[in-house]
Amino acid sequence: MPRFNIIFRTCDAVLSLHDVPRPFGLDKKSLLKTCFLSLYESVRNHPHRIVVIGDRLTPETEAFFRRFPVEVMNRELNNELSIRLSLDVALDCPDLEWVYFCEDDYLHRPETFNFISGFLADRRNILATEQGKGGDPAGRPLFIHPPDYPDRYLARYRRPSWLFVSPGCHWREVDSVTFTFMAETSSLRKYESVLRRSAVGAKDRFLSRRLFGPRLIGKPALCLSPVPGLSTHMHEPVMTPLGPWKDLCERYRADVARLDADETPIA
Repeated sequence: MPRFNIIFRTCDAVLSLHDVPRPFGLDKKSLLKTCFLSLYESVRNHPHRIVVIGDRLTPETEAFFRRFPVEVMNRELNNELSIRLSLDVALDCPDLEWVYFCEDDYLHRPETFNFISGFLADRRNILATEQGKGGDPAGRPLFIHPPDYPDRYLARYRRPSWLFVSPGCHWREVDSVTFTFMAETSSLRKYESVLRRSAVGAKDRFLSRRLFGPRLIGKPALCLSPVPGLSTHMHEPVMTPLGPWKDLCERYRADVARLDADETPIA
C-alpha cells in the first residue's frame, strides 16, 4: 500500500487570489476548514503524513489544524515562498513514497484515496501498452491531478490522450495542472529544477508546459486525472463536473461546525 505525504498549503487572509467567487456562500475560513476535513477523512485510513504550511494563519485557524495529528508550519510567507517551502519538505521524503501538494480550496470525495491507492497498486498493468506505441505511458514518471477541470471538454482545449481504467474510475492523460498534484518523491527529484523554476512567480503553466503539454504524446512525464474527478477546485467557473459537491460541502461544513464547538483533539 502506498504511503502519502500530504503538504497542505493554506492562508486564511485572502478569499481568492483572482477574485473568483467561491461556491455555496463560503467565506475563506469555512472553505479551508471544510476542504481540509474532506481531505483528512479521505486519507485517514491510509499510511500517511500531513504537513500544514500556513501563511500567517490567525490563532483560531492554527488552533483548528493543531487539533489533528498533523505537523503545522505557520510562517510569514507568500504564495511563491509557500510553494518553495512545500518543495523543500517534499524532497526530504523517501524516494518511493508519494507526495500530494494540495492547496486549501480543493474539496475531496470520501473515496479519493481508496481509488488512487487501488490504481497505484496495479499501475504497471493498468498503464501497459504494446511496446513502442505512443511513447510507452507505463515507463514515464507518473503525476496525478485529482480534479477534472471542465475546460478540458471545450472544443479548443480537447486533445487526443490515453485513457485507462482502474477499480473505481477511469484515468485520462492531461496536459496541465495547478499546484495541486501528486507524484513520487523520486519524480520530484528528477524534475527538481523545473519545479523550482515554476515556483518563481507561482507559474503552474510553466510546470505543465515543460512536463506534460501541450503535445501529450512524447512528453517527459505522464499526468493523469480521474474521470469522474475525485476532487474539485472550489471556484465557481472551474468546478469538476458531475460531482456531489454541494452535498459534500454541506456535510463537511456541518462537521466543521461541530468540531469548532468541541475542543477535543482529533484522532
